Amino acid sequence: MLAARLRQNGRHVHLLEAGGLELEERSQKLYCAEMVGCRHTGATDGRFRTFGGSSTRWGGQLLPYTDDVLHPDSRLGLPSWPLELAELQPYYDEVQKAMGVLISPFSDGLLKEFNREAPFKSSRVRLRFSTCAPFAKRNLSKTLGKECLASTKVTVFTHANVLSIDLTVNGDAALSVTATNYTGMTYKFIASQFVICTGTIEASRLLLASTGICPMGVGNCRGQVGRYFHDHVGVQAADIAPEDRGRVLRAFAPFVRGGTSYRAKLEATAELRAERGLLSVAGQFSIEEPPGSGPDLIRRVLHGLQHGRLNRELQRDMLAMPAASAEVLKFTIAAKAHNRRYVSGLARLVLDIDVEQRPDCESRIRLAEETDALGIRKAILDWRISGDELQSIRAYAQELELLFRENNLATISWKPQITAGSDFWNTGNRLDTFHMMGGTRMGADPATSVVDSSLRVHGLENLYVVSCSVFPTGGSSNPTFTMMALALRLADRLQVSGNSVISVNPEA
Repeated sequence: MLAARLRQNGRHVHLLEAGGLELEERSQKLYCAEMVGCRHTGATDGRFRTFGGSSTRWGGQLLPYTDDVLHPDSRLGLPSWPLELAELQPYYDEVQKAMGVLISPFSDGLLKEFNREAPFKSSRVRLRFSTCAPFAKRNLSKTLGKECLASTKVTVFTHANVLSIDLTVNGDAALSVTATNYTGMTYKFIASQFVICTGTIEASRLLLASTGICPMGVGNCRGQVGRYFHDHVGVQAADIAPEDRGRVLRAFAPFVRGGTSYRAKLEATAELRAERGLLSVAGQFSIEEPPGSGPDLIRRVLHGLQHGRLNRELQRDMLAMPAASAEVLKFTIAAKAHNRRYVSGLARLVLDIDVEQRPDCESRIRLAEETDALGIRKAILDWRISGDELQSIRAYAQELELLFRENNLATISWKPQITAGSDFWNTGNRLDTFHMMGGTRMGADPATSVVDSSLRVHGLENLYVVSCSVFPTGGSSNPTFTMMALALRLADRLQVSGNSVISVNPEA
């Protein structure tokens, strides 16, 4: 996203991609991290060291942050973002166009476009809709990446694994980066400006590993690099009973139009959060189709095409399509005639609740003594979860139960862990959502942050970070949309004279 925008602005870009044009096991192994806190599945299963990065696998959900997330009520004790929502809004619109989605309201105003009424009115729970990009647009290596490969202004170096960021003697600017390939050859890349786009864990790892001038690592003179790691903590809170399925699906099943789908999200309002001291928390419905069904086969084929792998397994799935032709037809009719996603009678309908984390400086990314195959010290992930997340989930479950009962939507049968007094986090029901954030936190004070509001590393005049690692808080929106908006914002702010701008292993 960043490289393509810089190219459009007439800039010359050297884009250093640590992986290859296709996913490779040798590249993936370099992401191996040690877990010393809560186990984080996304650190292993949610990162892809390849051209296109995690866009080769993500769900393509776009949902902007709101002002109450960027500037929360002071009673909540959460940090504010050092920027205004108005700075992001024009870039949100541009990202939607780049992702090939139809621009529609994210609020319940979307329902008017489908001639529907809102299923409830509440000052405590707000209904918003995330936009899901078409599968053909989700993998950025096939869209923006393809443009970069063909451009004379962008030079893509694959298997360019960056070992360190090299500073000037007085440590006030980046001079070069040192990179190596799998043959052991080492290169120096010199540029006017440098941007790290390596994903949350690798951004901290690279800064901490760059100790040539600063023994504590680049940007880490205050010891802040790697701190405040966070994610959205998710739980499967309830199954929807068969007798309630119809009402819930009529109210909240995804809408579909022109290849774009819209998923309902029930978010705690700013008023409710301030009143009950809640973190940003939201509920949404997951539809789990049985393996081998028509909708499941469609999903697997589309995901395979997004991954860029028309392999034997995908070919087998496509051959199985005729056997599920009736359900495939229903799926198509529901989308074309009714603008709704088809849900089979055997599908499981689950209410999920996701909550942001309270910032914790001890939840962090550190370096191990052990090195990887390239000689870089491996990452240690010490992910910590406080009791505030569980408290917010349980309190919000009470609000949702009241909302559903008053509006005759469903009688919620909560999983025992939601209402029980036991330690919920040890039940195995807790999930990370692969929304890794923090580590290079954005803020005005270098004593508690790593980058400023322009994403520039404090104390360095030409080194920037574009990653969810800069997010001070998580809100209740999927973070990639805002990360891509920040990438476009940075591209328009970079002032380049002469040399190239380098982007390192971009996942944005």
